[in-house]
Amino acid sequence: MLNYIERIKIGLWELTKLLSLLVAVAVLVSTLFGTNVPFFGNILVNVQTVIGILGSEGLGLIIAIIIILSVWNSRST
Repeated sequence: MLNYIERIKIGLWELTKLLSLLVAVAVLVSTLFGTNVPFFGNILVNVQTVIGILGSEGLGLIIAIIIILSVWNSRST
């Protein structure tokens, strides 16, 4: 039973890393080519809205630091 839970946990972690990479690529493509890019175009507007909401409460910086540290730690291992 614990083996299945560990496998699910590892699978979810890998999916989270994949989705975070997809968001990073989408933000980069949207920044480089503007909002006319299919699929990636409006991601920048959505991310700015979320960061604005979190930033108004002072949580944006904390979340950014957590993301940077998690990427840093995953690359060093």
